[in-house]
Amino acid sequence: MLRTLQAGRALAAISVVAFHLSIYMLLPRYGGVSPFIDYTSRGHLGVDFFFVLSGFIILFAHERDIGKPEKWGHFAYRRFSRLFPVYWLYTGAFVFLVMMGFGQDSNVPKSLADWLTTITLVRVNASSPPLAPAWTLFHELQFYAVFSLLLLNKRLGMIAMAVLAVVAIALYHFPGEHERTALNVYTSAYSLYFLLGMAAYWRYKQRGKGVVDFAVGLALLAVGFWVALPYSLSGIVIAAGFAALIAGLTQMEAHYKFAVPKVLGFLGDASYSIYLTHLATMGLFLKIALKTPLYTLAGPAVTFIAVLVASLAAGGAAYYFVERPLLRWLQSRSWSLRLSLPTRTAGG
Repeated sequence: MLRTLQAGRALAAISVVAFHLSIYMLLPRYGGVSPFIDYTSRGHLGVDFFFVLSGFIILFAHERDIGKPEKWGHFAYRRFSRLFPVYWLYTGAFVFLVMMGFGQDSNVPKSLADWLTTITLVRVNASSPPLAPAWTLFHELQFYAVFSLLLLNKRLGMIAMAVLAVVAIALYHFPGEHERTALNVYTSAYSLYFLLGMAAYWRYKQRGKGVVDFAVGLALLAVGFWVALPYSLSGIVIAAGFAALIAGLTQMEAHYKFAVPKVLGFLGDASYSIYLTHLATMGLFLKIALKTPLYTLAGPAVTFIAVLVASLAAGGAAYYFVERPLLRWLQSRSWSLRLSLPTRTAGG
């Protein structure tokens, strides 16, 4: 994995956690004071960065598999093992704790359709998953499904990608603006973010020095952040900025030596666990802070920093002790490796 991408993952995860923590601290039950809200109000854009980055990484990892149907099983297993088992584990733990009386049960599945939506990450209905940040995984899974068609048949995959882009542009909307039905989710403009990530990989392959791409990325981000654009338009401008930034940084990394701090590398590795667990852990840490002298003696600012660090550390621990061992075990199974072996034809 390119080191700059790991650092980007880490910073995106930190920004999302900081954004949600600021929102939480505005709630009366968590003190009602959010000292850094002016600085973290755009932290939700870390999710947009993850979508763009995912498009880059999937093409980076599987470009050589395009047009090779025998690689489809290996691709599917790798994506499944990366996405689902740890998600199921964290979801199960969360639901269990809620049923034991900890936390709120508003998002615990109540009907068969709720459970099917939660377990499969396929939009059977518009219910929210128990782990609220998992709403993004529905879009990830959609992208994986469309990308997998490129492996089965390159032309078919290209047509599917084109249809995805045309629909997303024609209906240009974001699911948060409506109920999260299957139609709203699978026709959303978020699909364009993944495609922008794929375009960033194409730029990376040009092996330029990356300076121009980096500058374009900064310019687009400046426009998206500070020019008074409609919300929907600013979103795609910022996503394009992220794509150009990724293209620039990865090209620059190929030409120059980058020293990425180890802590960012680790947080980048742990970003999935951090992302899935942070709402639950920060709620717990805020409750602890409010019941101890920390909040009253140190104040909201120190509490914010302490809870932010604790939430990141908890997600990092979940990665180190749960996600990483589980992923290594799943991806080392001999039967999983057999999925990547070429299958014999009837004549061979």
